[in-house]
Amino acid sequence: MKKLLPLITFIIFITIITVIFPPKAAKGQESITITAIPPRLELSALPGATLQETIKVRNESAGEMAFDVQATDFIVNNNQGTPISVDETVSGRWSLASWITASPKKILLPPQQTTIINLLISLPKNALAGGHYAMITYNPNAEGLLGIQGSGSAITQKVGTLVYLNVIGDVVEAANLKEFKTSQFFSYYGPISISAEIENLGDIHFAPKGQLTITNLLGKTVFSGQLEEKNIFPFASRLYDWEFPGKYHLGRYQAKLTASAGNTQIPINGLIYFWIVPVKELAAVLIVLAIIILLLALKKKKKPTTTEPEPLPQETPVIE
Repeated sequence: MKKLLPLITFIIFITIITVIFPPKAAKGQESITITAIPPRLELSALPGATLQETIKVRNESAGEMAFDVQATDFIVNNNQGTPISVDETVSGRWSLASWITASPKKILLPPQQTTIINLLISLPKNALAGGHYAMITYNPNAEGLLGIQGSGSAITQKVGTLVYLNVIGDVVEAANLKEFKTSQFFSYYGPISISAEIENLGDIHFAPKGQLTITNLLGKTVFSGQLEEKNIFPFASRLYDWEFPGKYHLGRYQAKLTASAGNTQIPINGLIYFWIVPVKELAAVLIVLAIIILLLALKKKKKPTTTEPEPLPQETPVIE
């Protein structure tokens, strides 16, 4: 017991210290939140025109912040619609940033405050008709992260407003249904995933509208889903997904996509078929039916047949 006394005393001491002086939680990285208002600005103008627009940025952080305002071109090169900042040599025919002058170029914004950015957009007289795309970004200046606790390790982010400018003129609008498929052509059970990839082969962005309908062998509509509204940029594509719900279905189904895009209502149509057959359940039902039919047949075979006795020949009385 005397040997255990020092150990017990040490444990009690550590417990008291922990209760009186609890360990402080480690400080995580503080996120710097910036809100661009609006997130997207869509404009139209003739070549040679000058546009004046205003956008806003809000500092949602706990301390004063400094931003550098910058206009850069962007492109979309995947089927998720993610804009990627690029220079004019990459954006080429769809470049817009060089036409934009943002004022002011530097902002010092108190916490929870909003300020206005003025945009002057000067279109060249020889501007190509169609879509031109840029983003106005607000890049936090590390020297201006004032009043933010632990700003040296703060998480900065690049936020901005996407500007879509349509230069009015003769444009090409073209769309292609690049892919339209189901997750499985033949399946035992649902649900079934259906996807479509629509490609823009024209000079300006568009957002297709339409719907997917699924019908059974009898021609009855068993599912209908709208095409989600998504902008598709020139020479980019977007994915659309649906799910035909329910586990148990039986037979062949037809999935039909009916949509259109652009001002000229370019038709986008697709048609595919798929089968859902719950083989295990169907086999079990057939086996049960076969057993019932066999039992009925055996019962009928074993049932005794009653035959009426043949009448005995009657003797004719002899008259003497």
